[in-house]
Amino acid sequence: MSEELGPRKLAAIMSIDIAGYSAMSEINEGGAAALVARLRALIADTAPTRGGRLFNTAGDGFMLEFASASGALETAEHVRAGVGREPIRIGVHVGDVILAPNGDLLGHSVNIAARLQELARPGSIVVSLDVRRAVRGKLAHRLHPAGAVQLDKMSETLEIFTLEAVAAPRGRGARVEPVLAVLPFDNESDEADMEYFSEGIADEIIMTLMRQSRVRIIGRTSAFQFREERKREAASALNATHVLDGAVRCGGAKLRVSAHLIEASSGMALWSDRYEGDRADAFALEDAVAAKVAQALRLSFYRSERATTNPIDPAAYDLYLRARQIWLMLDDPDEEQAAMLLERCVALAPDFARGWASLASVYAFLLPRDRDVIGEPRHQAAVEAAQTALELDPDCAQAFAALSLLKPGFSDYAEKLRLADEAIARTPNDPAFHIARAAWLYGVGRTREAAAALEIASVLEPFGPAVEGLRASLIMSRGEVDTALDIMNGAWARWPDSAFTWYMMWVTLCAAGKLDAAEALAAPECVPRRGVTRHDVRVLKQYVSLLRHTPAERHMAAEAILTSASRSTGPLPLSSCMTAARFGSADRAFDVIDRALDRGRALAADPHEAFGMARSQSSLQLFVHNGGEPFYRHRRFPKLCARLGLAQYWIENSHWPDCAADVEYDFKAACREAIAS
Repeated sequence: MSEELGPRKLAAIMSIDIAGYSAMSEINEGGAAALVARLRALIADTAPTRGGRLFNTAGDGFMLEFASASGALETAEHVRAGVGREPIRIGVHVGDVILAPNGDLLGHSVNIAARLQELARPGSIVVSLDVRRAVRGKLAHRLHPAGAVQLDKMSETLEIFTLEAVAAPRGRGARVEPVLAVLPFDNESDEADMEYFSEGIADEIIMTLMRQSRVRIIGRTSAFQFREERKREAASALNATHVLDGAVRCGGAKLRVSAHLIEASSGMALWSDRYEGDRADAFALEDAVAAKVAQALRLSFYRSERATTNPIDPAAYDLYLRARQIWLMLDDPDEEQAAMLLERCVALAPDFARGWASLASVYAFLLPRDRDVIGEPRHQAAVEAAQTALELDPDCAQAFAALSLLKPGFSDYAEKLRLADEAIARTPNDPAFHIARAAWLYGVGRTREAAAALEIASVLEPFGPAVEGLRASLIMSRGEVDTALDIMNGAWARWPDSAFTWYMMWVTLCAAGKLDAAEALAAPECVPRRGVTRHDVRVLKQYVSLLRHTPAERHMAAEAILTSASRSTGPLPLSSCMTAARFGSADRAFDVIDRALDRGRALAADPHEAFGMARSQSSLQLFVHNGGEPFYRHRRFPKLCARLGLAQYWIENSHWPDCAADVEYDFKAACREAIAS
């Protein structure tokens, strides 16, 4: 049935009506009609600016779709305020829907939103637990628990919340889903350089809980920002209900770990314990701590999958923890060191699945970003490492994620998404896998679904450079540059040494027209110490200089860019061609790309050396929009997509990009025609 109607997607659905409308019409038909017209106008003015659209109406009822739960709630508040004391009711739910050919949305999630609206009192906004999970910060604090209800004509029971003007009190009687922040454990060893081991123990406890329980866990990147005196701020900043903290002391072959679980609302220690043993017992210790945490949170669904696993050689595990800490910094030179450590790790512990999976992931990021190397020894070594991990542990989520990163840049789009979904199915609480899924969706133009995936990731990883950078890029693609700049200002304050954050800050400032501020980022004190080359700085400075030119000068510069690009023999940067198209040389830009493909020349996403995306994510560049006319609005875009396999993906999977509805030509027909020719 869903295949006949259209594709499925994740969306935030809002249902609005006017309580007592029939009685109101009988008393004052003109006034009732005027209220409906006023409500319709208010929705039309508000929803599109927050990523929403009206997909169905019936009398006094309106059904809307949003790309994010936060956009839906902001619109609901604005509409409620706009009608004053009028008795409107609003219900919001997040879930799967089916897109009908006429643009209507169908499915169980639409029905739930309508039932929630029926539950709402006049003037109130009622949302589901899925909406509460998808928002954070002040907005999340203002969602007050309203108990569990069984919706009319439905079998399931849902927890519901109401959106109020003030934050909900943190009373002990309210039923709140536990959210756990595991902080970096303190290093109490005599050697200061053992910090990697103490943090590694905490990191592995996070991974264990993510894999083996339904506890919602804040990601490592966000939680590990809170150290020493800042630990007391963690629960509030991360919106966590519980905090796990501890300390590790390592002396020779002996290991001692102390841990305690704190309830944030009361400051009460729910549980504390100390473990002593050999470093060879590290796995068993992590399992024991994770099990105690789950038990203390009264979660009966925790299960240990490693109880029968053979102990890992302590030296191998030490190498694994060192490598993991290095790899998470995402810096090329250090990744080479991480690869060497992991190679030694799996040589000592050949049955260690996560060691092999981590090695595959590091190998993937060390591959060239500007061309495919499928079949070459270094690529094959990465594939074999991931396959070895899956042979040892068929549920190793990291191995599936690594395989997705090893796919070609401009093909296998459906398989990349499938592998990301396989990873999420096995470890649904790991934000990295939701970020990966968002990137793959972005890379096939499904930007609304990418935004929804990032909403999930941002709950699990509120302060991560990858989440914030990708969110800013997606928001800029919708033209909301000021919002994107707000996001990047916060990210830059938190991550001044992140090459990716530095790059995204530069791009966002340029899109906002703040060229002096963008150019200031080239100052030596602003350039991150790692992950940025002189070539990268030079490329971005040239781009700022280009933006300062007059339109005529930009067009001349665009022609020069394309001349230089066409004469080069290396991979052709798509971003350079897209810049030239933006400044009036679109047809020639497509000509240059076509000639490159005719000659078998590789396409690169961008000309950057250090902080570019992984090779397999290259198609994402086609949908990046940092100002001017988007590349996809040109009528030659479908033909290019057919050459890159994207048009075939859209047709075969019935998942069309969002841009199909944002162009002045028949995008779908143009794609079919391009394939046929």
